[in-house]
Amino acid sequence: GNAWAWGSNFEGQLGDGTGTNRNTPVMVKTPDRSTYPDLPADFTYVQVSAGWLHSLALGSDGNAWAWGRNTNGQLGDGTSGTDRTAPVRVKMPDRNTYPDLPKDFTYAQVSAEGDHSLAVGSDGNAWAWGCNFYGPLGNNTTNWQGDANPVPKRVRDSANPTDKSKGQQATQVSGGYHYSLALGSDGNAYAWGYNSSGQLGDGTTNDKSVPVPVAFNLQLVITGVRFDQTPVSGLTRGDGNSVSVLTPAHAPGTVMVSVDYTLGGAPQTPNTTLRYTYLPAGVLPQAGGEGILLALATGMTGMGGVLASRRHRREQHQLLHASLE
Repeated sequence: GNAWAWGSNFEGQLGDGTGTNRNTPVMVKTPDRSTYPDLPADFTYVQVSAGWLHSLALGSDGNAWAWGRNTNGQLGDGTSGTDRTAPVRVKMPDRNTYPDLPKDFTYAQVSAEGDHSLAVGSDGNAWAWGCNFYGPLGNNTTNWQGDANPVPKRVRDSANPTDKSKGQQATQVSGGYHYSLALGSDGNAYAWGYNSSGQLGDGTTNDKSVPVPVAFNLQLVITGVRFDQTPVSGLTRGDGNSVSVLTPAHAPGTVMVSVDYTLGGAPQTPNTTLRYTYLPAGVLPQAGGEGILLALATGMTGMGGVLASRRHRREQHQLLHASLE
């Protein structure tokens, strides 16, 4: 039931009451009972999360606890700029701001990353505090310190981003570098914040200050096929996301088949895992000439290539797109 930490500690992120680096685990301090007289006698830690220079833990009392760097209020204790070398209690959401907050509200999961923090509340909402550069707090603002976020604020509902009375329902949250992720109670994934490299997964590279759905099941479309570096001719589309092409003339031997395709309209790195074997003309008639049918089919978990000659000789090839596994 204790929490343990090791590594760099110059901002107090190990929570052992010092600023000394440790190369073996040290025990994170139990919250100070003189500061928190209501701390249960049997208090333990039940979940931890490491950020860049701060750390979070979920206590058995349902409170969230934090220590380390606090330059942007990422500890959630109501202060900003005061680092902590031992755990301090993350404040409960302000009941004046959220009058619908249950009286028995507790935190159910925490995640620390960079200089902002996230939590799932017992009310099923996602909560966030700390730095809001690029909008990772999901409160419809994008400022360096946003609304001076040293206390948890409710992440806005993806479907109603301007309605302060509604929050993003979540069962799990995870923080990235200036961006945030959540698993919604509806089973969908949501993301918000920094998106320069498409890390939000919504098909764009635009930053988002409120949650947007992660776009799964993107359509995979074959746009071109090359045998070694020779483009094929006669690419036609069939049923069930399939295409057929005519093989180019080639001497007997094995060649690399390069497949160009898009995913959700975005060009992908060509897949070069397929191989096609040209057999001598005496074994497979006209295999060295143009006109042998090559059919390629796409599906939810990848693309399969099937080669069939006029004598119905078949070879099965398989290639997978990693993000569609």
